[in-house]
This record gives sequence, C-alpha cells and structure tokens, in this order.
Amino acid sequence: MKFETEVLHCSKYLLNTFENEVNEVKNTISLIKWKSDFGYKNSLHQTAYNKNFEDIFGDLEWEQKPFLSESPKLIGDFRKNAVFVEVQFGNSSTIYRDFYKFQYGHRNGLLSLSILIVPTSPFKFFPNRDKKSISNMAEYHLAKRYFTILQIQVPTIIIGLLPKN
Repeated sequence: MKFETEVLHCSKYLLNTFENEVNEVKNTISLIKWKSDFGYKNSLHQTAYNKNFEDIFGDLEWEQKPFLSESPKLIGDFRKNAVFVEVQFGNSSTIYRDFYKFQYGHRNGLLSLSILIVPTSPFKFFPNRDKKSISNMAEYHLAKRYFTILQIQVPTIIIGLLPKN
C-alpha cells in the first residue's frame, strides 16, 4: 500500500546508519495491499493487518514483541538492531503510550530510532467498519501534531498508511 512519512529529530547520519532497516519497513508496507475489507489468515481489519505485518517482519528476521522494560511493562511490536517499530490501530490515547515507549527506550539506550505506523484517515482506511469502532483511532496527523509539540526529542519516523495501492 501507499504511505506518507514525517521524519522528526533525525540526523542524516542516523538515517544513513539505519537505511537498511527503514527500507525494510517501507518495503514491508508496500507488500501489503490495502483493501476496504482487508482479510488475512481468517482475520479482518486491524487484526488482519497486524498478522500480515508480523509474518513479513518475521521473514525479515525482525524481533517480535521486544521488551523494553518488565516494570513498567513496555513491549513493542518489532525491533531490529536499534530500530523499534510500533504499528498502531488502537485508540488515539495509545499514541502517548507509544511515545512513552520510544522515550524510555531512547533514554535507556535500547533504541536509536523509533518508527510509528498508523493510518492517515481511519474512516477511509476502514470504510466498511462500524464508525464507532474507529471514531477515536490513532491516526497520522494526530501523531504528527503531538510528536512535534512535545518537548522530548526522540528520533522518530511517523508513517501514515494511505487507503490506496
């Protein structure tokens, strides 16, 4: 599927250092085809996309469900080298939790670059879902706004999933 990106607090050196990992993330997204009723492995919608991401990242030997901390319990979606990825289809408040994970991991030397993957427009991305189930979903423009106004500077790439191939 297609996507747009926003790079925050990243030097060219950092981006060059993790160019292969960033390209693997972008290529993974490109391999997944958007559909209005996306299904994968007997699942639909968010669960289906999450399973598809897990399979592709697994094939690329990304660590799945990496721990940043036992207490408080902080678990991510994927990590390779020092790149930490969160795929977020949850409530908009989960963006804050993801940002906290990124900050915690960066401050404690557990990651150098964080990547947040969210839909750009949940209503267009999931057009056949009940509107109540996606009315407060995490989304690209909200994440971009909060990640730029918060005073904590964690190297982050925000990737917005577009409802098109």
